[in-house]
Amino acid sequence: MSEQGINYWVRRLVREDMPLFSRTVEHVAAMANKEDYSFSELAWSILEDPALTSRVLKLANSMYYNPGSKRITTVSRAVMRLGTNAIREICLAISLIETVLSGNRKEKVAVEVARSFHAAVQARKMAVLLNLPDPEEIFIAALLARIGNIAFWCFADGLGPRLESAMIKADSEERAEMEVLGFKLQRLTERLSREWKLSDLLERALRDKSDTDPRVRSIKLGCAVAMTSEKGWDCPEVGKTIKEVSDYLRLSEMETVEILHESARYAAEVTESYGMNMFSRLVPVPEEGVCEKSGQAEENKISEEIASSCETETNGRQDRPTAMFDTPREERYPEPDPSIQLGSLRDLSTLMSSGGAEVNMVLSIMLEGIYRGIGMDRVVFVLLTPDRRHLKGKHGLGCIDGGWVENLTINANADTPNVFGYVLKNRRPLWVTERPEASIKPLLTEELFKVIGGAPYFVMPVSIKDVAIGVIYADRKPSGRTLDEESFENFTFFGQQANMCLSVLSSDSRKPFDRL
Repeated sequence: MSEQGINYWVRRLVREDMPLFSRTVEHVAAMANKEDYSFSELAWSILEDPALTSRVLKLANSMYYNPGSKRITTVSRAVMRLGTNAIREICLAISLIETVLSGNRKEKVAVEVARSFHAAVQARKMAVLLNLPDPEEIFIAALLARIGNIAFWCFADGLGPRLESAMIKADSEERAEMEVLGFKLQRLTERLSREWKLSDLLERALRDKSDTDPRVRSIKLGCAVAMTSEKGWDCPEVGKTIKEVSDYLRLSEMETVEILHESARYAAEVTESYGMNMFSRLVPVPEEGVCEKSGQAEENKISEEIASSCETETNGRQDRPTAMFDTPREERYPEPDPSIQLGSLRDLSTLMSSGGAEVNMVLSIMLEGIYRGIGMDRVVFVLLTPDRRHLKGKHGLGCIDGGWVENLTINANADTPNVFGYVLKNRRPLWVTERPEASIKPLLTEELFKVIGGAPYFVMPVSIKDVAIGVIYADRKPSGRTLDEESFENFTFFGQQANMCLSVLSSDSRKPFDRL
């Protein structure tokens, strides 16, 4: 084995070609390892990325994750309804897809990604049937069980064609990999898994040969089903795998076949839900009474379509084929959406009726409703310091430069009044227009202008039982869109509902507030 060669690929993939995936893996791992990681922290991390928000909501409303088809319009609702484990699964899979989009050998990547999603769905189905803990973790481990193969084919460059030619001649893929690369791609998966600290479960699945752990065995059998079924559901290899699965699940072979076929159909739907419409056709979906096409024939067909889709070039770079990746695009400046407003208000009502929530969850729901529901360019919550002399940036959504919220400091001292101090003192929202009233002009201090710029904008206090804790600021200055009366009314209403919710929660001694 060429350690030098595999070390080169690990360094290259981690540092140069897959930094986005690396950051997401690190973030998801932090969420998984932090026992007190809250719903609101997860919601904030998603909401800070408009594109991720759009994708998460699309998947949360897919048949696979939301079979009841009850529409989810807000991230907070998605997190509360699906749970943190499912959301982590979605975020990690989305990051994997983003990595695939940046690769250059899409026909080979397509096969690997479809295979991985198929294996993940099959493995999780087995885990659910056996009531194993954390089926989402099993899904992720199976999804990433061939991450070395996916990563290599994404960025294979000149080695790709050489390895493909060798695979045609060799009696096994592993032999061809050793001949061309000096190491097996499974070994690359093992190294990347350790480098990224993907999961202990994946580590065990990669090195455990005994299959004594039922969670590991679910992963391995899921991968086996995905691999062998590509040759046709009626081939001898599939028959052997079906026998292993039926023994494992303690079901008849007929029942097992029905379950595996149903899971294959689900896998195609899941792959399509993640925006890979063309790739979903590479999942071998059984059809009753119809002989299956060979995996190679279907792969060749898809490869031709992908090659055709990739012909467009703009400014010397390859554009992303929209027919292949049907990913939603979140507008930079969201338009008002009554359904999101209503969904956010319902979430606040749910928190009040349940009596169990945290301050940060209320704030995340309110800011999401204002930003995505009312359609603002940016919305920021500034929190009063313990001495109540300053307001410090805490949370922000929308068109915000990196570090601006964290570095935002506004004077709240009554001796040097400004707009923010005014709304804190008077306990009412304010629309600062481009031509403000005479009583407001003195509050538009030069110091405040340097921090947030000029008018127009909305501000309102956030209070708990008439005790102010901070201020919400919102504007449409980056896009230049006008503010209007309806937007201000909705902005005011969100503040009233949030303050009411915070006051109700403060009365519930069973649920102390999180530290802000």
